[in-house]
Amino acid sequence: MENKNKDVVAIYCRLSKEDADKINKGDDSESIQNQKMLLMDYAIQETWSIYEVYSDDDRKGFDRDRPAFNKLLTDADKGHFNIVLCKHQSRFTRDMEIVERYIHSEFANKGIRFVSIIDHVDTAIKGTKKARQVNSLVNEWYSEDLSENIRAVFKKKMEDGQSLCSFTPYGYLKDPKDGHYWIVDEAASAVVKEIYTRYIAGEGADIIAKSLSARCVPTPSQHKINLGLNFRNPNMDMFSTSFGAWARNTVSAILKNESYIGTLIQGRFQKVSYKSKKVVELPRDMWIITKHHHEPLVDVKTFTTVNNLVTRRRNSRNIKTGVEPTPPNMLAGKLLCGDCGGTLHRSGTTRDRKTHYVRCQLASKTKNRECTPHVVSQEKIEDILLANIQELISGAITANGDSSIVSEILDRVTATKDQKKSKQKLLSTVELDLKKVERNLASLYADKYSGSVTAEEYPRLKAVFEEDRIVLLKRKAAYEKELEEYEKKIASHENVMAMLSKYKKIETLNHEIINDFIDSVVVYEKDAETNKMNIEINWLF
Repeated sequence: MENKNKDVVAIYCRLSKEDADKINKGDDSESIQNQKMLLMDYAIQETWSIYEVYSDDDRKGFDRDRPAFNKLLTDADKGHFNIVLCKHQSRFTRDMEIVERYIHSEFANKGIRFVSIIDHVDTAIKGTKKARQVNSLVNEWYSEDLSENIRAVFKKKMEDGQSLCSFTPYGYLKDPKDGHYWIVDEAASAVVKEIYTRYIAGEGADIIAKSLSARCVPTPSQHKINLGLNFRNPNMDMFSTSFGAWARNTVSAILKNESYIGTLIQGRFQKVSYKSKKVVELPRDMWIITKHHHEPLVDVKTFTTVNNLVTRRRNSRNIKTGVEPTPPNMLAGKLLCGDCGGTLHRSGTTRDRKTHYVRCQLASKTKNRECTPHVVSQEKIEDILLANIQELISGAITANGDSSIVSEILDRVTATKDQKKSKQKLLSTVELDLKKVERNLASLYADKYSGSVTAEEYPRLKAVFEEDRIVLLKRKAAYEKELEEYEKKIASHENVMAMLSKYKKIETLNHEIINDFIDSVVVYEKDAETNKMNIEINWLF
């Protein structure tokens, strides 16, 4: 220490965002500047020599990554001062562990005295350790309660359909009238729609990404920066922001993002503790999902079709420069192995490139150890599909307008609508029960402070209500998922008549026809005796 004959003090000030939000206009009692003036005046009155004023702005009391705080600890190790002065012990920390480690242990071992003015903490006064520990316990309770209150407020806002995200997904902008809601970004939304159209037409994510890069279409990161937003993606800064290179993963993420069907998903992640910065992803049934929150960029049918393809499709081999590009595979992701359930992929072609062969991907990778090849001409499968679709249309639309197929589909619509009504009643009951449980939780929290519920009873009762809430949330999510399936079935069945009318006569197949009619095609290995291959068609209706 520079001056061993005189007390040297380190002044520490801290202001968190939560503290700043509580300051009324004209009231700077918690401001950094006011803390400095108060503490410097106190040090001068005590005739202490001020070594340095350490100040952390917008830092929480549980935050251990505070620049000024850490510098103070480093200087304490070097012996630059023998007193640490704060306005209140909570300014130094709200964490009991840090109180014990520094104020009651390391500072004491180094001969450093800790003083805080407002709560009269002074480690030089014997017999006050218990009071300091009580203070730290109260501070920790305060932080826990504050964290719960903030989380409850955010949760309520999310449940009310308010978006709390810092940035909207690519394709949307925050509504200038209300930042909790989104409006369509015309320039970016056109790119999103193009990505979906091209993928459903058979192009892979990698091909789409390369094409967008070649056309110098601004990446999502570049687009946000061009809009004047304070956005930075450190993981892709060099390639995405600086060079404008679209990544395959970026395209894939857009294809899987439910935001583009008008759905807002929040509450996917949660901090493990109010003390920790670590976050974990919650199960989907605990997410806060708001449907019809904003204008969709793609319809549900297109989104579902694309994501069914994403889960099954495998990327085509890289195309070398100078070689004529292989046309998009209209059956990519649709061909499944009847034995292992994996996908069939293109494995070769004739010299004239008129015939393409497909085989089981698992068999290819394991050299036929785990499955058999299932080799078949893709053109043969396409011929079978065309004949079946033509037969379906001719059988559905007869001369007198009667159709057993259409009648059957209409019967299915009626049955599904009845199932949907029944499930909606169950969902309404669960939602009412869930509101009751949440009211009970809110009342319990109030009862804790009123004293009608003891500190010992509170955790046990809270655990019971939380368990009920989790069960109800899971049940609610299950019902909502079933209702989604019913809606998809109804929409699919009701579209059949329009689709059959649209395709009165089909001569050749294309991506649009395949994606309207076919969910998947299951290919089985050839029969050893007959040498015939069984092909099973799974229709979309």
